[in-house]
Amino acid sequence: MGKKVVVTPKYWMPKGEAKCVGGGQRPLLVWQGIVGEEALVDVLHKGQNQVFARWMRSQKPSPHRVEPPCEKVGACGGCPWMHMDAEGQRAGHEAVVRDAFQQERLDVDIGAYHASPVDADYRHVVKVGFGWSDRGRLRMGAWGRRNRELVAIPKCPVASPVLRKVMNSLAHHAIELQIHPYDAENHRGVLRSAVLRASRSTGEVLVTLVAAKRTRFLTELAEAVAQGCSEVVGVWLHINSGPGNAIFLRDDEGVVGAVRLAGKETIEDELNGVTYRVGPGDFFQTHPQMAEVLYRRTLDRLKLTQDDTLLDLYAGVGGMALAGAQRAGFALGVEAVDGAVQRARESARANRSNAEFMQGLVLEVLPELTQRFAGVGPKIVVDPARRGLEEGVREAIVSLKPSRLAYVACSARSLARDVAPLVQAGWRLQPLELFAMFPHTPHAEVLAILDPPEAPETTRRAPKRKLVR
Repeated sequence: MGKKVVVTPKYWMPKGEAKCVGGGQRPLLVWQGIVGEEALVDVLHKGQNQVFARWMRSQKPSPHRVEPPCEKVGACGGCPWMHMDAEGQRAGHEAVVRDAFQQERLDVDIGAYHASPVDADYRHVVKVGFGWSDRGRLRMGAWGRRNRELVAIPKCPVASPVLRKVMNSLAHHAIELQIHPYDAENHRGVLRSAVLRASRSTGEVLVTLVAAKRTRFLTELAEAVAQGCSEVVGVWLHINSGPGNAIFLRDDEGVVGAVRLAGKETIEDELNGVTYRVGPGDFFQTHPQMAEVLYRRTLDRLKLTQDDTLLDLYAGVGGMALAGAQRAGFALGVEAVDGAVQRARESARANRSNAEFMQGLVLEVLPELTQRFAGVGPKIVVDPARRGLEEGVREAIVSLKPSRLAYVACSARSLARDVAPLVQAGWRLQPLELFAMFPHTPHAEVLAILDPPEAPETTRRAPKRKLVR
């Protein structure tokens, strides 16, 4: 559109834009703007409900403004706050959290903020897509900020070095084998995307290819990548022929089906002295260094002792349960995905851990646990997906009569929505802690600790493990 205006943003948007409001106009979202910084912006697009613009220059730049160290920052959009220093990002994270709680009419205290020890090479998971370049050649890269056009990121500064190496090898061999990217509109082609996970502890990499159908060329690609990069120890294939842009096609229980093309099934990573096994499609923290801090602080604030029972809901491959079993008398993890439960059990055996794992949807398992943990007063940790707790889960947690609840959230809005009814019912919300799990983005992990209105009466100690791991 080309219209230039001077604005001063006042709020942060969840995706990282700085937002301007007032005068009865539609909100204006400024890419690479900074809240409180007056700037000249270029209006790019007027949508039905919002106007989009990009920052051009400021006569008095914010003291937190820096030159982004990546030339792809505008096109890629994966690091929308790369134009701010660490202090600016901290202020942004705190503002996003406060705004989320204010929308629920809750005033919160923000306690400790845990900055990332590194702002480069921190990502140990990378997701890339496949498509056609302008010259008709296969292209692999990140999905663009405003559209689905792919942006090549061979030198991505936030990806770990080993993942950059594997990305380049994967793109090279896919082009060499002339494997066609999937065209969803015409239902042609094969390759859709790939998920690469690296172990910080071992340097090993697990690759999951996502394709619309299986062909022999994918096996050749898997073998070529595994032979070309010694760090690649396993390549798996997930078939997703469905519509939409979701990478994985999950079944009703959230399972990501995959078949092995080359190498082994899992890699191992270590956090705080606990070894975890991670397979294709499993959730595991993207930033292991910050995950160690998050796990330690969560368990510290739960104040676990050998007399306590820890219940880890949405346990994944065993995250909090395995870590908490080192402190509590007994730990139980609940996870819907069967493969993740199997790997959590394997990790429990390998770590000689006093942790048990149950497979099932949290809401379906909790009634059984209400009977099993009657009179125990367990300490509970929940770490749900971005959407937060499913309907009914909060009430089921209350019925367990926990002595303390830890809620780890990647979405401040979901967290605020879920804890607001507890606070209204008399639960005491302690100061929040924030963790810079995703440097250069508006996303921070938030730890909330809640105590019940009355301490539950405990009549017995933690139950013993009753299932075979």
